[in-house]
Amino acid sequence: MPPESFVAVQPTFDQIEQELGAGMVPRIFRLLESQPDLLNHLWGQFRTVVLQGHLPRVLKEMVGLVVANATHCEYVRVVHLHSLTLQGVDQQALQAVSQGNYEAYGISRMARGALNFASTAVATRAAYANPTEGNSGPSWEQLRTSTAQALASIGLEAEEQLELVATVALFEQICTVANLLSLDPSQP
Repeated sequence: MPPESFVAVQPTFDQIEQELGAGMVPRIFRLLESQPDLLNHLWGQFRTVVLQGHLPRVLKEMVGLVVANATHCEYVRVVHLHSLTLQGVDQQALQAVSQGNYEAYGISRMARGALNFASTAVATRAAYANPTEGNSGPSWEQLRTSTAQALASIGLEAEEQLELVATVALFEQICTVANLLSLDPSQP
């Protein structure tokens, strides 16, 4: 007989496997087997932000790559490179995004703007956390202004802007969890 926690989370695991379309439940969700409330919370956030909404899932997962690169989160980088490959994203485009080259062939103007925004947003949040660190670069106030300008320049509707901001925030959260738990990217 399976443990009670497994029985409680099995419907969520089934939903994750089905809706992600990867044929598995990522480890970051499996780790929460003994915490059904946390599992449902994290999965609910991911499902709502990444799998639903107005912006394409592919774009949101590419934003996840940008956040993973900026936060040195190899686990999220590997998981979402795999997911994007399964979704048919061109390998050259993925390599370009992984290297911070958002001007690569095949990446739309809107996607380039969203990826630039994500990169700037992560740098801004880091500058908020350490406002006096690295005096040679722009101040957090300057970064905040350029982040707002980057978001406005994409040409998204207000609800799409909120969705993009929520996507960056969600991937920062997931990267924080993955990095603090030292999740092994070879065990997605």
